[in-house]
Amino acid sequence: MSPEAFKAFILRKKGVIPLPQTLGEHLRNRRLVLDLRQEDVARQLGTMREVYERWERDERQPVVSEWPGILSFLGYYPFGQETTADLVMKARRCQGMDQKELAQLVGVIHQQLRRWEHGDEMPASDKLEALHFLASN
Repeated sequence: MSPEAFKAFILRKKGVIPLPQTLGEHLRNRRLVLDLRQEDVARQLGTMREVYERWERDERQPVVSEWPGILSFLGYYPFGQETTADLVMKARRCQGMDQKELAQLVGVIHQQLRRWEHGDEMPASDKLEALHFLASN
């Protein structure tokens, strides 16, 4: 058995999900790959083990201010970005900001940003560029 095949076998045996779909599955996979306990990850993310456990079981979603730490732990953004609404959500999560804070940073009122996030309106090209920048940092 090649080293790569052996590693894949061990990860499957640990319970790593090959194509994670939810945030909880992504978190669990990363924790298992790093051979950490839920308590270790919770401490690293600055939350309680019970809260982290609920994220991992997809029983609770993190608040937006918790996302920068989660994304740092994962090392990637776990969801697609196919629509402008997805882009706005990614920018908010990457920056750890609520709608009002991100709207102020982008230079619009928060009701307009909310319309973008709900897919009801498209941002102007300069605002779209700003969102792309904020979603990549």
